[in-house]
Amino acid sequence: MDTAPKLPTLWNQLAESMYLKDSPTAEVKLSKHTSFSFGRFKSSEGLPEIARPIAGERGHIVALQLKAIPFIEQFFGNKKVSSGSYPIGGVSAIDLREEPAVLLPNPFDALVVYVTQAAVDEIAYAHRAPRVEQLVWPQGAFDPVVHHLGQTLLSSLDRPHHAPKIFLDHVLQAMNCHFVCSYGGLTVSAPQFRGGLSCLQMRRATELLEANLDGNIALQQVAEACELSVSHFARAFKQTFRRPPYKWLVERRVDRARDLMTNSRLPLADIAIQCGFADQSALNRSFKRIHGVTPGIWRRGTTRGRIGPGSSSGGNAGPYQELRS
Repeated sequence: MDTAPKLPTLWNQLAESMYLKDSPTAEVKLSKHTSFSFGRFKSSEGLPEIARPIAGERGHIVALQLKAIPFIEQFFGNKKVSSGSYPIGGVSAIDLREEPAVLLPNPFDALVVYVTQAAVDEIAYAHRAPRVEQLVWPQGAFDPVVHHLGQTLLSSLDRPHHAPKIFLDHVLQAMNCHFVCSYGGLTVSAPQFRGGLSCLQMRRATELLEANLDGNIALQQVAEACELSVSHFARAFKQTFRRPPYKWLVERRVDRARDLMTNSRLPLADIAIQCGFADQSALNRSFKRIHGVTPGIWRRGTTRGRIGPGSSSGGNAGPYQELRS
């Protein structure tokens, strides 16, 4: 379900303003999993002239440079706000109301995140803080948090089927919280939180998540089922289950895979798909992180413990019992 139908229009305007549409030297790749919340803009040549401002849009664009830029000039309206070189990992926070424009004569490669004002308002409200009107960051300065989280978003563009929607929502929520605190000046004190999810909310959330083991469900959809904002839901869920929704979901996938390995002879590749993993390698990584061994080793140990020589219905379950505890 596309919860933000206006976003593709924004990206079209941005591509047009930067002369990237229909350009044989340019590549624009957008994330459909997150309603076009981020994308990669890449060109083997610089822009032919100053990029035109985008009119009539609100919110912010945060650009992470994936390639060093020898020279760039950025403008807000007629005011030059930066000039010089940007390193790999350099970040720009751009308020769309400021009529941004850029002179970029060299090849570039950037991850661009669209931060809506609604997302900023929701985070401020969740922390019972004043509304954040502007995100401010020294143009082109390195930000280790955005650089780190940006690599996860970037890899999802190259391998979209390996990055579930709810996981990307989790990363974007963390990134937006960082923007509001570090760029918006919001001071987060110890949260005065009234508690976790109610019994009804727990049931609604877990039923929805278990019905979408592949993670192809928006965090907002689960939050709305609990009649909470995304920020409130994420915090309440973590307080209730001691882990964020995505990690909880991965553990349920592993539990399901463990049951299938115990009670069926399905190949591990088939089990991985049935449990919502992109492939067997993804199952292997998650299973080993939780249980300390690969699914193949665990399954062989379980089989020997159940039907091996000298075993009985009341006997020692061997590695199976040890790993389940």
